Amino acid sequence: MIKKMMEAKKITFVPPFRKDDDGWLDIDGKIWQIINWHSFNDFGQTLETVTIERGNQVDLSKRVRATVYSQDEGQTFTFDI
Repeated sequence: MIKKMMEAKKITFVPPFRKDDDGWLDIDGKIWQIINWHSFNDFGQTLETVTIERGNQVDLSKRVRATVYSQDEGQTFTFDI
């Protein structure tokens, strides 16, 4: 299930503990796991596209995915480009 969230949210990056992890995002007190982090750089402007996921570890049909973006190399995040 892919969810699009448009309302304003407080998003904070939580760094990974292991080298193979990408870290997590704390979105209004709920922890989302980063499952993909893609960086695009063109003419000095960087766009980070981060796919996040949260939910039931056992039943994958109950997991929720969303995409957030950063235009300042991961310093701040938004659901809108």
